[in-house]
Amino acid sequence: MADLPEDKKIILTTDYKDNTINMEFSDNLVDNREKGYILSAAFLAFAANEGLDKQQVIEMINSHYDQFTGDDDSSLFKRL
Repeated sequence: MADLPEDKKIILTTDYKDNTINMEFSDNLVDNREKGYILSAAFLAFAANEGLDKQQVIEMINSHYDQFTGDDDSSLFKRL
């Protein structure tokens, strides 16, 4: 039987004082594409659980995408 890959994890914590959500990745989770896959799967699972339809998810992404990908240091992914 082939060896299974080592489990990986992302821990999310909130800091209401600073209005932030903090992410901690396991040491073996270093590939940004893999991080993105896990986080986007979690987002889509949450959206589906909340009953959002596809158009609502598209509108949410269109409204907030720049907060995550901006060229300045405020971008979420620039801080990871």
